[in-house]
Amino acid sequence: MQVGDAMPTSVLVSARILEPSAAPTVMKGVESGWEEVASGQLYDPVDGVVHFELTDLVPDTTYSIALYGPGGIRRSRVTRFRTAVPAGASRIIRFGATSGMGPANEPWPNLSQSLPERLDFFLLLGDTIYADYAPNQFVYVEKYKTALSLPGMNDTTAGTSLVATWDDHEIDDNWSWSTPGMQQTFDEALAAFRQAIPYRQGPGVTGLWRKLSWGDALDLFVLDCRSERLNGNYVSPEQLTWLEQSLLSSTATFKVIVNSVPIFDFAGTIMQSLGVDDRWQGFPAQRSQILQFIRDQNVTGVVWISGDVHFAAIGQVDIVGGPGDDLWDVLVGPCGSAVNPAAYLMEVTENMPILVADFSTTFFEADPDAGTLRCRFVGDAGQTLADHTLQVL
Repeated sequence: MQVGDAMPTSVLVSARILEPSAAPTVMKGVESGWEEVASGQLYDPVDGVVHFELTDLVPDTTYSIALYGPGGIRRSRVTRFRTAVPAGASRIIRFGATSGMGPANEPWPNLSQSLPERLDFFLLLGDTIYADYAPNQFVYVEKYKTALSLPGMNDTTAGTSLVATWDDHEIDDNWSWSTPGMQQTFDEALAAFRQAIPYRQGPGVTGLWRKLSWGDALDLFVLDCRSERLNGNYVSPEQLTWLEQSLLSSTATFKVIVNSVPIFDFAGTIMQSLGVDDRWQGFPAQRSQILQFIRDQNVTGVVWISGDVHFAAIGQVDIVGGPGDDLWDVLVGPCGSAVNPAAYLMEVTENMPILVADFSTTFFEADPDAGTLRCRFVGDAGQTLADHTLQVL
């Protein structure tokens, strides 16, 4: 079962079931333990999956949910989640993030480390499945079934809600709109993603770019950096304008941009010329536009969190003198994909103080009073691979 895109009074739920129907029992965390708040409503699956929204919840409150089959004989694993902080309130926000859930490190033990963390939410930054080389509807659905059932992902979804975007491998490796038949492939991939991962659809082709708020403490700006690569653009002009105006109107202390591929400037490293056409640096006009906008409009508290490159790091978005030299990009993962060999050939530098060449998941602690973002990179055995606190404000 997956809970997604928590808001102060509601969450989305999806679950794959074998039963002819399922009924959720929802419990609210109270001082003395747990209090039942809802049970009994039946949901019938479509293609083996049920989707529904829980509403009328209490803001900033811990809940648990389990699905029961007919007669209550069988039930799902209990899933915990927390509703979002309401507008006008603020506190420390704790969340996790990873990317690159490939087969090299199944069943993704570093992801299992999220369960005891009691996170507010968890970011999936793309490449949740690897459907390369033979993409079709059946492959997509089966890949998600496998991914969501692996212990690492199952532990994560049992412990918190998800906020997800996608990258290329959810469709095909480095796919392009110029490939014959791509529209049908894209439609099948998107349908499988929507079936597997609950999310609130925003504007745009996929509905993936959207804003989620955690009170006055933190706003999430989830990007779709794959589906709109047309006419020489990295994202559509509409998405870029939406991001600019959403950042400008945000009053949250932290403005976290959820970005499947880095915006970090790899100048001076072996990555400087590797895969440049696959990230923001390969689209310099749009990259400069958003970074210059953030600087010119004095938008404070911006942090980028990115995936894709198969190593973890913290880097200044630009070298000194660039419009993003006062911003940070935190690269997360890989959870299960093979570590990028380039990571072993790089060194920590002044503008890249953290580099982790290992399988990892990252845990964040955003403190709105201190203006700090703690980034803790954790390995398969729960060991801390790196721990660094950014002074964002």
